Amino acid sequence: MVHVPLGVSEKFKGKSGAGLFGDVMEEVDWSVGEVMRTLKENNLLNNTIVIFTSDNGPWLNFGNNAGNTGGHREGKGSAWEGGQKVPGIISWPKLIKPGTVSNKLLSTIDILPTLAEITGAKKPEKK
Repeated sequence: MVHVPLGVSEKFKGKSGAGLFGDVMEEVDWSVGEVMRTLKENNLLNNTIVIFTSDNGPWLNFGNNAGNTGGHREGKGSAWEGGQKVPGIISWPKLIKPGTVSNKLLSTIDILPTLAEITGAKKPEKK
């Protein structure tokens, strides 16, 4: 997990050339790749929604073990863009063309009602 305290398996320790944070990112990337490969091998990828995002920006007081904001101001715990704007990747090959980029505003608070609507599940009575 890309969160302090950082931890990485021996398989990825020292492999990225970008310190501990880079090693953790390499392992996360590999892990997601394994999930995607397994979905594909089992013919489940086309109709599976995979959502990869973060809850907030980097924890800047942890220096090189925090990530970066991609040029935005501040980080975790702030109301500035660096604390709020995070990358989001959604894969659903059945309905989303690979490589699609959207600059529309969305929030992780939208995930539950969207998935409930897609699956026909009952939405919670209390918001």
